Amino acid sequence: MTENDLSSKVAIVTGSASGIGRGVAVEMAKAGAKIVIADINNKGAEETHELITQVGGDSKVVITDVSNHQQNTALVNEALAIYGQIDILINNAGINTEGGILDINRDEAISVLQTNFIGPFFLTQRVVQEMKSRNIKGCILFTSSVHGQVTQLHPAYTSSKAAIEMFVKDIALELAPFGIRVNAVAPGAIAVRGEADRSNKHVPMGYSGTPEDIANAMIFLASDKGSYITGQSLTVDGGFSLAHTWYWLKKGIL
Repeated sequence: MTENDLSSKVAIVTGSASGIGRGVAVEMAKAGAKIVIADINNKGAEETHELITQVGGDSKVVITDVSNHQQNTALVNEALAIYGQIDILINNAGINTEGGILDINRDEAISVLQTNFIGPFFLTQRVVQEMKSRNIKGCILFTSSVHGQVTQLHPAYTSSKAAIEMFVKDIALELAPFGIRVNAVAPGAIAVRGEADRSNKHVPMGYSGTPEDIANAMIFLASDKGSYITGQSLTVDGGFSLAHTWYWLKKGIL
């Protein structure tokens, strides 16, 4: 057993039918965690389940729209019925929409906020209530974004990610006495479709990351090695959020 070992842990991973969520689910399964694959996409969720099976992992699919309170409640109930406990919650599901403040569609903006923040807010509430009642010193993790701090001209999305950043700090303080830790990982450019060519001139390190890069950060935070870390957001972006106009001018890109 290593300090990154997640054996005996049960993790719910939302948005795990593809992209970052799939990477997190598979890598956590490799580390020994039992995985509840929660996503609205049944086909993709079953594909993630198959990938986990191929690496010798244990997972179950629970189709869930995290913007729906009743479905989140059913997700927690089913996870407990299947595995009897929840040790880790990965709030990863998220969506974006086009449009700045002058032309954004109201319904789409509300959908982004509901999916990215409001739904996960109350899913987290339910999970930490279960952790506390069972005396589980659990771990809550969020997929935030560098755009929680760096503008993107997608105000619904960036506002939802900024809200996550403060939510993490606030509830980490409240839950610390119960041994429940809360953190976020903020990705930058990630090759979520398995692109062979990950070169990216807009990233100081010169390439986009992979879902596994985000998974590795989350496994660290969920493991014993991260046991004294709470209320933090770990940026994983190859230096993207550090760069500014003068940097790119000196590089000759602007």
